[in-house]
Amino acid sequence: MISLIIDTSGDQAFIGLAENGLLLSKIIISEGRQLSKFLLTSIQTILQGRTPSYIAIGTGPGSFTGTRVGGIVAKSLGLGWNVPLIPFSSSLIPDLEFIASLSHEKFLAGEGSPQIELVYISSTP
Repeated sequence: MISLIIDTSGDQAFIGLAENGLLLSKIIISEGRQLSKFLLTSIQTILQGRTPSYIAIGTGPGSFTGTRVGGIVAKSLGLGWNVPLIPFSSSLIPDLEFIASLSHEKFLAGEGSPQIELVYISSTP
């Protein structure tokens, strides 16, 4: 069972590939403002033509724009591949090994849905 892990909420984006809950590889994107330019090519590189069984997606807290970019990419890929999304707190980054095992357990327990809703909250002084 292959899983794709995406978190784009921080200064660096993390893309991981796991199999049966064990992290196989990761890519760190540190380009910040050019995240949208490198995200899909990094995902393509790490998957090497494989289709994941599910996608684990970081839901924040973190950068509003970065989290939106990662969320919409994950949701689009999930709908295209017909695979569920498993949300996780971005405060767990950069422990991708823990996220890989946690999301695998959630997937086996049926806690994922391709219809996941992401909620963004902002407050101003």
